[in-house]
Amino acid sequence: MPQLGIEDIDLANQYGNEYMADYRQTIHVYDGIQQVLTTLKERSITTGVVTSKTYHEYQNDFVPFGLANDLKYMVCADDTRLHKPNPDPLLQFLQISEASAESSIYIGDTIYDYECARDEGMDFGLALWGCKHPDRIPAKYKFEHPMDVLSLLNSQ
Repeated sequence: MPQLGIEDIDLANQYGNEYMADYRQTIHVYDGIQQVLTTLKERSITTGVVTSKTYHEYQNDFVPFGLANDLKYMVCADDTRLHKPNPDPLLQFLQISEASAESSIYIGDTIYDYECARDEGMDFGLALWGCKHPDRIPAKYKFEHPMDVLSLLNSQ
C-alpha cells in the first residue's frame, strides 16, 4: 500500500474489508478445493495456509466457507514481522507444523508465493486457476485445476 501512496494502511484495510463484506455473496470457493482438502486430511497429510491476510481477514475470508476445518495450521500476516516474498511465513509454518521444507510443497498463485517457497528451499506448485500471469512464474509443478494437486499423491 505504501507503494501506491496509501499512508493510513489500517483505514485502507478497513475500507477494503467493508467492501469485501458487501460482495461476499458473489465469492465462491473454486470447484474441487474442498475435495482436495478432505482427501489430504483423510490421508493424514499435513495441510495449512500461509496467507498475506491478517487474522481478522482470515476469519472473514476462510472460515465462512468451511476452509479452516481442513487446514490444521495457519500463518497470517500478523504472525510474522516479515511477509511474503520473504520466507519467514513459510518458516513459521514449518516450525508450528513440524514439517520439513524438503518434504513439503507450497501451492500459490503469485510470484510472491513462488519467491517465498524458493527462498525457503521448498518445492512450489502454481495454482493456475487463480493466477493472473502464469507465464511470469516459474514452478516445478503447474496445476490447471485444484484436483490436479492429488496427482502428487500418486507419484509417491
